[in-house]
Amino acid sequence: RPGAQQDDHKNWCDLELNKTSASIEDKSDRLEELATKIKEHETTAAELLSEMKEANEMVETITTHVQEATEIRKIGKEENKISIKDAEDAQAALSQAIAVLKDFYKSSGQIPKESFELLQSRVNARASREPVELPAKPSTWDAGYTGVADPKAQPEGIVAVLEQVSADFAKVESETRAQEQSDQAAYAEDMKSCEIEKARRIK
Repeated sequence: RPGAQQDDHKNWCDLELNKTSASIEDKSDRLEELATKIKEHETTAAELLSEMKEANEMVETITTHVQEATEIRKIGKEENKISIKDAEDAQAALSQAIAVLKDFYKSSGQIPKESFELLQSRVNARASREPVELPAKPSTWDAGYTGVADPKAQPEGIVAVLEQVSADFAKVESETRAQEQSDQAAYAEDMKSCEIEKARRIK
């Protein structure tokens, strides 16, 4: 039965064609799906590369900031150290100058001696075997030099001025020490924040 065989062959061919078409369509769908996934992965990869670039740039920025902040802190620390040393030296010099002036004015009678100094003077006078003789009218008493409380006049005035200047230097020293502690604390906090951010970006 040639006709029946032809029909069977045609049916078989049609079936195989349908299978092939279905297979091709299925593969086409799979290829399309894979292409979509590849595109998604490429987009994700591009985003990751962009994020990595931004992270690297941020790390570089943080590193530069740390270097600059450390240099500024180093300079500030040195400047504060010099300021404190200058204030200490000035106070020491002024203290010596005030002591010398007070001794001079006390010995000349321009500034009253303290009670313990008067007692010491009496002890010293008793210990001395030679009496002290003063002229009835010492020439120094006729000098026009007198001590008043005017800041511009001697002796209390100049001593008060020097004591105030010394107090000002003490204030500068105290404020500089406080500023140094504040600057160091701020620097330490900044460095801690930078380390945390840098570690977060490197992950």
